[in-house]
Amino acid sequence: MPYQYGYQGGIEFVERFAERYQAYPSSSAASTYSVLFQYKAAVERAQSFDSEAVIRALEGHQYSMLKDPQEWRAFDHQNVQSVQVVRVNNRDVALQDQFNEDFFEILMSIPGARVAKTEQAWRDEWLAAGKTPYLQ
Repeated sequence: MPYQYGYQGGIEFVERFAERYQAYPSSSAASTYSVLFQYKAAVERAQSFDSEAVIRALEGHQYSMLKDPQEWRAFDHQNVQSVQVVRVNNRDVALQDQFNEDFFEILMSIPGARVAKTEQAWRDEWLAAGKTPYLQ
C-alpha cells in the first residue's frame, strides 16, 4: 500500500522490516509499530506517564506515520484511519512476489471519516445499551 500511494514513512518501514525478517510486515506489525510510537509521542507531549495525562495528549491528536492522516478521536478513543478495498490475487500472482506474499490488489482507499461511526451514532448506541453517553 505505501508504494501504491507514495507514503514515504510506510515505504521505509516495509523495506526495513523486509530486510530484517525476509517477509512483509503484517497489518498487526504495522499497527503495533505505529501505536507504540504514538504512545511514546503522547507521553512526551504530556511530559508524564500518568494515564489521564497521556489520554488527554492522545485525544484529538492527528498524525501521519506509515500512511495517510489518522486521528485519535476524543469522544471514543478510536484511531480513525483510511480503510482499503481489496481483491484477492490468485495463487500464481501471489507466488510471483519475492516473498510469495502478493496476496491482494488494492482497489481503493476510503477515508476513515467516511466509514467510522459518527459521534451521534456512537452516543445513540451507548444510550440504547443503557450506558452513559461518554467514556468514564
